[in-house]
Amino acid sequence: MASRSDPMRYRMRFLILTILAIGPSHGYDIAKRIQEVTADTIKPSPGSIYPVLHELAREGLVEEETTIVRGRARKIYRLTRKGMEYIAKELDLFTEIINRILAIITEARRSLQERLQGEIGGCVPPRILEGLEKLRESLDAYIRAIREEGQICED
Repeated sequence: MASRSDPMRYRMRFLILTILAIGPSHGYDIAKRIQEVTADTIKPSPGSIYPVLHELAREGLVEEETTIVRGRARKIYRLTRKGMEYIAKELDLFTEIINRILAIITEARRSLQERLQGEIGGCVPPRILEGLEKLRESLDAYIRAIREEGQICED
């Protein structure tokens, strides 16, 4: 099992499991979805997706089923019960982290506005504000998706 001490591997596992929490999928669609939700900052190749999927299957977190689509065999991956329990805990932790990030973004925005007020005549440069707003929008969208999918567990 990849630990959080290997951030690249952990991030890929987390993203794959999160996508599979929404529903079963095959490797290509998982890679495409990761690329979409990360705004093209992560562009997984088959060489990075399939080894992680096989690792998750060996750990009992996902299962695969071979189906025939347009005459071609495709493996569809889905979460097992163990996988659902695992990613539910990880999503709780990640949601807590996102909330903390949103809090610090708000604090940073306020601090920047106060500090820049005297230096540049009371305004925040548009590029700084836009960057902070885009980050907040992305995090807000992710939180909404978690809530809409019912992925928030009671304490």
